[in-house]
Amino acid sequence: MTGPTPVILVESWNPVVGSSARNRGLPLAALVLGGLFLGTVPASASETPREMGEEIARDLLAEKFASIFSRMSPETAAALPPEKLAEVWKSILSQLGPCSGLGEASSEETAGATVVRVPMKLRAATVDLAITIAREKIVGFFVAPHKEQASAWTLPAYADPNTYEQLEVRVGAEPRALPGTLFLPKGAEKAPGVILVHGSGPNDRDETFGPNRPFRDLATGLATRGLAVLSYDKRTKVYPESFTTLKNPTVKDEVLDDVSAALELLKSRSEIDADRITVIGHSLGGTLAPRISAANTSVSKIVILAGAARSLPDIYSEQVEYIADLNGPIDDAAAERIRQAKLEAARARAARLGDEGPPVLGAPLSYWADLNQYDPAKTAASLTIPILVLQGGRDYQVTTDDFSRLQSALEGHRNATLRLLPALNHLFMSGVGPSKPAEYLAPGHVDPEVIDLIAIFVLSR
Repeated sequence: MTGPTPVILVESWNPVVGSSARNRGLPLAALVLGGLFLGTVPASASETPREMGEEIARDLLAEKFASIFSRMSPETAAALPPEKLAEVWKSILSQLGPCSGLGEASSEETAGATVVRVPMKLRAATVDLAITIAREKIVGFFVAPHKEQASAWTLPAYADPNTYEQLEVRVGAEPRALPGTLFLPKGAEKAPGVILVHGSGPNDRDETFGPNRPFRDLATGLATRGLAVLSYDKRTKVYPESFTTLKNPTVKDEVLDDVSAALELLKSRSEIDADRITVIGHSLGGTLAPRISAANTSVSKIVILAGAARSLPDIYSEQVEYIADLNGPIDDAAAERIRQAKLEAARARAARLGDEGPPVLGAPLSYWADLNQYDPAKTAASLTIPILVLQGGRDYQVTTDDFSRLQSALEGHRNATLRLLPALNHLFMSGVGPSKPAEYLAPGHVDPEVIDLIAIFVLSR
């Protein structure tokens, strides 16, 4: 799921060292939907952002962890000492194989920052070390799917671009508004509205991961069926540096405030029925969907896609162990990673409001303290609006254990519909056998049954 800083592991969870991801000593699971945030480092005045990114990539490849550590800000150095950075890097190599070299770096300006991407050619896949630099400091440091893979996305067969139009919109107040896209069905008057809420990590409006864009699949598929769909870039992607100045950030700062702004945007549009607005949350977004509804009377229905119903830190440690098991017999190094993951999960799970101390799993204690007070299943059971819960049977990030908890909590609730889809993974794409991180790098689309189930649910009165 995610953390206030652009990071996390579960899910797409990504809790974190500091996405997604859709975001963490974290395994490749941290790469899902957002990426792995590794730290914050001040740039030398003599270096351009691109040169700095290239040097950091070379240091990482050469395992010069102390050199990278020496360039970190005090806050990041406290959360990511050399031994933890080494643990994260070795975990990635254990999943994707050794690195044979670096590709040509690229850079782009975005929202007052420079994003430098350095391709790293690993045995199983090419990934990017993506470094966001603002005000001569690195404010984002991720291992993410290779950027060129995103161009492989194609329109799914169940979407017809002739049936809807796309409008560029801004969500929230300037100068910190978020860019987004509103998909409006052609010829419809007062169409039901839908808001897509991301999983962990600094996701874009399409929840892009490698060649896959699950939110673009949902948006185009649902717009084809007559729904108005709003998707927008996540705050941790557009303004990652803004979270470094927050004293005690929580998911309210990361997610909830922007969903409220998105609701106001849809309610202001004459093309949309303000009384029929559905929130669709994926992974962390699904976990928070009941909380969003409880706080916003404008939400008429919610859809929970792979929403966690257990402690996120515990789910994180389970993911670490699951990934280790996929790589064969657990050696001493893997056993130590699992032990450390469980220790960090216990620290995060024990956080209470007002606690002070260094970040854990890449997020401040305030982030975990807030989530520790929230019970998704109990909150869902308190709602009277219609609820649709969809869960992939092959999802190893948010599992059928979470689905079972929601089932128990919602038993007897006539307003709730729950469906387990055995062949689908965390991205709600079809596959066979145990799900593995590498399958997220294979092109695919959200399963058409998911589109149909959501469309029928939202359109039903």
